Amino acid sequence: MSFYVEKVKRKKGWRYRIVDDSTKGGVRKRKYNMLPEKTTKAQAEEICHEMALNAKYGNYIQKAPITLGEYIEEKYFAKYTLYLSPTTVDGYRRMYFAQGGIKDVLGNLMLQEITTEKLQDMVNQYDSAGISPKTIRNRLSFVSNVLSQAMSDNYMKRQNGNPCTYVRLPKPREIEGNAYTMEQVLLMLERARQTENRAIELLIVICCLAGGLRRGELIGLCWDDIVLTDTEAYIHVQRTVIQTSEGVAIKAPKTNSGKRIIPIPISVGGPVAVGGIVYQTLVRARKEHLKLRLANPDFEGENKVFILNRTPYTPLTLQGIYGAFKRFMKKTCPDLPCYRLHDLRHTFFTLCSNVGFSELSIIGTGGHSTIQSTRRYQHPQLMKMLADMEKLENAFEEVRKASND
Repeated sequence: MSFYVEKVKRKKGWRYRIVDDSTKGGVRKRKYNMLPEKTTKAQAEEICHEMALNAKYGNYIQKAPITLGEYIEEKYFAKYTLYLSPTTVDGYRRMYFAQGGIKDVLGNLMLQEITTEKLQDMVNQYDSAGISPKTIRNRLSFVSNVLSQAMSDNYMKRQNGNPCTYVRLPKPREIEGNAYTMEQVLLMLERARQTENRAIELLIVICCLAGGLRRGELIGLCWDDIVLTDTEAYIHVQRTVIQTSEGVAIKAPKTNSGKRIIPIPISVGGPVAVGGIVYQTLVRARKEHLKLRLANPDFEGENKVFILNRTPYTPLTLQGIYGAFKRFMKKTCPDLPCYRLHDLRHTFFTLCSNVGFSELSIIGTGGHSTIQSTRRYQHPQLMKMLADMEKLENAFEEVRKASND
């Protein structure tokens, strides 16, 4: 077995990689480890030398002892989080630097001092402080990742195994989401129209009746993502907005299922009634958006679906849309329960279940990843989703007609 450095050309320029050249059973095999961009030749050779030592003496060589805090701040964050998503890195940093977080509890311990018993004490301490089981699990998972990397870097003895393996976690607590009824959705929608609160009207229609989009997906939605013609109509969810410690970032949905197409019924209530509540609301809102854009030279709403109702019509932020919903419920709907913004998504799933959506349609429209469909089933599934979406529109029409009688 031998290791050597190789320089190769890629689209973005020259890169270094480490070649693991070995022969097993008379068959020569090579494994390639591409190094990050801007890695110098000297750094590549140093890494190659370390990999060779690890391969030969991995269970015995150890580096100078350091604390967990030193390793996380100087090694882990600096080297091993460069290619993670901004939200993941931001979450790691919050778990580590938060008051009472990992730094406060374990940061001063030497890596070799971190045992299963000490980690169990940390978990028990967090549980006693009322921290949720999910947060505790996430913190332990982060520590486990760090310790695994520390063993690979020979700051800990590999043969001892990861001390996180046998830590006992508190049982997860089920948090049930709240949901509005169809009658309450109708009432909120009517009051949003009466007060000419276009952003809230769109929020209720899209969240409760057209896919239950997540907050980041709503903020990332552009009018180019919404197709409204005489023959087809749909919402294409293809990006999400996230908040990190460095500011706002736009990225693709976290999973493949998050990137989805939500069909919108065009004909509802028979061949005469053209355009259901979702279709009509979106068509009207898009026309008003275009008028505002043409009539206001200082218009800053770009092509975003969710914008402020006043000049300069800037796009709503993640906090802005949350605050707008809370203010609307408190001021305009004081007789209705003021649930979380995310509960509008729960409302969609509840209403879908009540009108008889198939499981695949709920998964497809909501962007869940419980079932993955292959491409050859895409068109039939969209047709099924459209049929189910018409059920929801028809149920809404029945409630609206009953309220007018």
